Amino acid sequence: MGYQEVNNSYLKNQVMGASPIKLVVMLYEGAIRSMKMAKVAIEKQDVVQAHTQLVKAQNIIAELKSSVNTDVDVTISQNLINLYDFCNEQLLQANLNKDNSLIDNAINTMSELLDSWKQLEQKKE
Repeated sequence: MGYQEVNNSYLKNQVMGASPIKLVVMLYEGAIRSMKMAKVAIEKQDVVQAHTQLVKAQNIIAELKSSVNTDVDVTISQNLINLYDFCNEQLLQANLNKDNSLIDNAINTMSELLDSWKQLEQKKE
């Protein structure tokens, strides 16, 4: 079994055994990782890789946005959706302009949200 197969198997096992909160944390971590990889690609002037990683991050953010439960608290839910929209717009503009400062804005926002989810995860344990 090759490295990629082992890695995919490990990831599948990790996801299948994760709590809903852990899955959200993993999505945030994946989005942030993709944004950081996009920044490196932009620095190397690899526009194809930058685009690929930014679209990947946007897809993760879209998934997070679609999973927001508006039945719990409309105000908090809408604020979270607005933050996801902000991050998505920053990444869209970063992709068009190859601007790392815009990616930094999205990373900072997502990192703050990730910290909140990690705190929630710790309380649930």
